[in-house]
Amino acid sequence: MYTVEFDLKLLTPLYMFGAEPNYLELRTPEIKGMIRFWWRALKCCKNVSKLKEKEEEIFGGTSVKARKSEVRIMIKDSRIDRNIGSDLKNDYRLNWRYDSENKVLIGKDRGIGYLLYSVVRKKYLKPGITFKIILYSREEEALKNAVAAFWCAVNLGGFGSRARRGAGSLTVVSVVGDTYGLDFVPKGKISQELAHWILENVSKASDIIGPINIDCNDYTNIISSSFIVSKESYNTWHDALSDIGKMYMNFRNGMRNNIQNGIFGLPVVHSNKNRVIGKSDKYDKYIINRRSSPLLFKVLECNGKYHWMALKLGGSFLQEDMYLAFVKEEKINGRKEITTLENAKPSYALLDKFWDEVKKNNDGDYRFNIRGENL
Repeated sequence: MYTVEFDLKLLTPLYMFGAEPNYLELRTPEIKGMIRFWWRALKCCKNVSKLKEKEEEIFGGTSVKARKSEVRIMIKDSRIDRNIGSDLKNDYRLNWRYDSENKVLIGKDRGIGYLLYSVVRKKYLKPGITFKIILYSREEEALKNAVAAFWCAVNLGGFGSRARRGAGSLTVVSVVGDTYGLDFVPKGKISQELAHWILENVSKASDIIGPINIDCNDYTNIISSSFIVSKESYNTWHDALSDIGKMYMNFRNGMRNNIQNGIFGLPVVHSNKNRVIGKSDKYDKYIINRRSSPLLFKVLECNGKYHWMALKLGGSFLQEDMYLAFVKEEKINGRKEITTLENAKPSYALLDKFWDEVKKNNDGDYRFNIRGENL
């Protein structure tokens, strides 16, 4: 049996729930789901049937040919019940409030209030808790793939609710076992060194999982992604997260009535309950109410200091035949009717504008150095 054991520390509040919405838990299915997501993002395969076949070969699946997963996950979390918070704002004495006249959040920590608005009143696992995740398999090649994807899951993404807005950021403290050349403990005294540590390890992870398509654009992937690491380092996780949150909030507030706001994730819900969603007239007015944001924020810890990281993921936002639709939903004669007020093909222009504003005040952005092929 091939085994790798990771000691992890939680950097930002984790909101992870099972069937019971008020019961916090570290869930193996969610950890495995994120590993699979990042494996697909690294694989960058245009042939979806081949992608699915290879993924099921490693992680299992539901198709007729699928086997049980070659990779197993164990979580050891003996002290989690002692580290549950119930009110993030009060627990950390964070400062923000809603200015109803201008319809904005104000206060030093308003960035966190904006990023985590939907969960700040929920129970959460407190930053600072530690636990173990063990990956094991009888097949070394399967474990190598899982370890490579797990590196990305921990160091590029987050876990649980609001993971793409900075919640559920983890860091690896120590490792027991072979990580196949990947360094899991962040390195670097300044932001540029930390960024190059990320670049080096993503390249190694891609080599483990490859080969990849250099022109893959059909789904969220790494090949055309870029990231920014904050030039400034912070003494606390909440200072780091609030800083990028304020930048994001200020930009979004200035673009409230722009339908292209949908590029930051669907749905966009306005105060009058009108929404921006994804829509297609090709398949009997097919609707997509939810589409994850291609923009991801997380917190990194290195040498006792914190940095925020912004990641802009590559891949098409919606299918080619779909568009953004600004819709009004109402009941007419007892039936729900959706009226399209405006529609437009999704554009990355707004996201790129925000990206340019962020990178000019830091040390620029970085593109992953991944070797691809025309498969």
